[in-house]
Amino acid sequence: MSKTIQLNKKNIQGDKLRTFVREQGLGSKLLDDETLLKSRRSLVPDNTKSDVWLFGYGSLIWNPVIEPIKKLKVKTFGYRRRYCLKTQIGRGSKKFPGLVLGLENGGSVTGQALKINNKKIYEELDLVWRREMIMGAYVPKMIKGYTEEGKINMVAFVINKNHENYIKSLSEAETAYMISRAQGFLGTAKEYLDKTRESLQDLGLNDNYLKRLHNRIKNKNFT
Repeated sequence: MSKTIQLNKKNIQGDKLRTFVREQGLGSKLLDDETLLKSRRSLVPDNTKSDVWLFGYGSLIWNPVIEPIKKLKVKTFGYRRRYCLKTQIGRGSKKFPGLVLGLENGGSVTGQALKINNKKIYEELDLVWRREMIMGAYVPKMIKGYTEEGKINMVAFVINKNHENYIKSLSEAETAYMISRAQGFLGTAKEYLDKTRESLQDLGLNDNYLKRLHNRIKNKNFT
């Protein structure tokens, strides 16, 4: 994979992400603008008056693209962070599919809550939808988050278990192996893992699951 692009506001708004997907012959999998807008409005209507927070549990922590006006460490219950979404484009290829994170049911998970600027709620959220919901692999939901300043409601992107790229069962050895060799137009799957792990550490949060995957790749332990 020689062509790479930056995941930033300009490239998302300029439709470069979807252009790359189309070039891979996956254009039929894309959600159109009307579908994305309808999805966002079903969760956050255009007449929303309350504050809106976004839950970052993976790349939204270290590359949110939007410009949040406040960030808080947060914990939520009933979900866990897991590599359960196969990708043949952004962080992988058809020859070497990669993996990215999703929220699955069960347990608890820590991350970062991002407060959306009230003056730009819809502009910012529509940008996030164009990024996260590009192929409908997630289900946007409103979930409870617990911070040092109290309880908040957050927009979270939970894995869509009906999506064709959802992987229900994968061992940590298999997960690490797929991550170790995958690269797509956004970069390598290992870079995604490293940046997520490091960003959590910077927040004073540890994820033993990500640490074990990191060590398996480092030691080439894929059995």
